[in-house]
Amino acid sequence: MLFAKMSALAASVGLLMTAGVAMADSQPQPPDAALVAKGLQLVNDPSVSGSGAVSCATCHFSTGHTTNKTYVGLDVVPHGDPNGRSTSTLWGAGGRSAYGWAGSAPTLEESISGIIVNRMKETEPAPETLAALSAYVRSLPSQKNWQLNEDGTPRPIATATVKRGFDLFVGEGGCGTCHVLPSLDKPNRDDIGTGGKFKVPSLRSVALTAPYFHDGRTASLREAVKFMWEVYAKKMDTGHVPTDAELDDLADYVGAL
Repeated sequence: MLFAKMSALAASVGLLMTAGVAMADSQPQPPDAALVAKGLQLVNDPSVSGSGAVSCATCHFSTGHTTNKTYVGLDVVPHGDPNGRSTSTLWGAGGRSAYGWAGSAPTLEESISGIIVNRMKETEPAPETLAALSAYVRSLPSQKNWQLNEDGTPRPIATATVKRGFDLFVGEGGCGTCHVLPSLDKPNRDDIGTGGKFKVPSLRSVALTAPYFHDGRTASLREAVKFMWEVYAKKMDTGHVPTDAELDDLADYVGAL
């Protein structure tokens, strides 16, 4: 009997140790500093483009943000051009659920490779180049706001407007049905009446990425919030016309993300 109990105890300890190892293995590993440094160098290196005249930093500053310009290929076009594509920030891009306005790249590596080949007109990047660029992008965190928790929910010290805005975001405004916490995006493509189906973008750092939508058609965040409220209300037939105060609160919350 004693031997049986000891055997059972040993088995339990073994299971706990195995689970502990598995949990440790599943934890995200810190980025390799040398690889990240190499990625930063490549971001600013025009040799990654076919022409040798542009680099990743042409559209994404070496800080990993965005020029906030709208492009067709590598040509800057006016905001609102139906063929244009607004440049997204790379802050927090390592945690996206899919990439590109078409949502056609399921991984960061495929997205980077596709941009180099299709937009920058260069051959397929070498594995070590792709690894370094991916490591650099994954090292770029989303910007933090003192009012919000990591998952995007308001902290107790948040302003009343941000707290009300969050309630509208996950409630009457319907924003949270597509911009899902904590990544604030969704891999699916939706047609919101802007000229086709486009991937739902992340709202992280959105206050710093105007103009909005795939073609940069909307100049202000409040305009974008109002537009999307109307899209949701029509789709769900809620009949709720937002007040100016509700739009202000919602824009305050979204702007804090």
